[in-house]
Amino acid sequence: MLGFTAHDAPYDVVLVHGAGGNNLLWRRTMQYLSGGSKAFAVNLPGHPAGEITCRNIDNYVESLHGFIAESGLERPAVCGHSMGGAIAMAHAIAHPDDLGGLVLVSTGAKLEVNRKILEGLKARPMDTIERVITPWSFNAIDLGLGREARTALSISNLPVFLNDYLACEGFDVRSRLSKISARTLVVCGDKDRMTPPSLSRYLSANIPGSELRLVEDSGHMLPLEKPGALGLILQAFLSTLSR
Repeated sequence: MLGFTAHDAPYDVVLVHGAGGNNLLWRRTMQYLSGGSKAFAVNLPGHPAGEITCRNIDNYVESLHGFIAESGLERPAVCGHSMGGAIAMAHAIAHPDDLGGLVLVSTGAKLEVNRKILEGLKARPMDTIERVITPWSFNAIDLGLGREARTALSISNLPVFLNDYLACEGFDVRSRLSKISARTLVVCGDKDRMTPPSLSRYLSANIPGSELRLVEDSGHMLPLEKPGALGLILQAFLSTLSR
């Protein structure tokens, strides 16, 4: 079973972090959730440490599917950020009867990775994380937020970054979005440079019945940069779900 932390929520939800991340991404966002069910912030295999066993998004989908089954969760919602959103979408397509809701945060139906990031992660991973990925991930970042961002990354397992970004590079479900039947909320920062709002607008336009929310003055790392805004949006959406 995947490692996780849990918090009260209005409806059971599994929170999935992005490429090279870990479940501390959701720590402050979860503080805005309450209710009689649970939010589970999971660590994907190899995050923040351990053997890399998932080489593509489909591998991660099956690890998530296994966690839901082993935990005995009945039609939980799945909320994914960036690569986690790709995993959540692919899970909703592969296992439609498993989900009671879907939240896609700062992600897209096709994830093209900047070549500077891929080449940098091959040659100078730590430098690329600090000088390229982190600055591109925030609308505004200070020392405190930078330190928090570092704790939400799997720095102890640097090879997982390249592994995950290559998995993102191979992800494309544009032709299958109409197969998503779960109630869906799409959320994005309006200053996101990594997965710009146009990708979220595309998701909302092509996933039947989905809702789009843009968060002002936030970049890609929405759960860190605007945890209160995201937490309240997530709380409101989960409160509308029922089994």
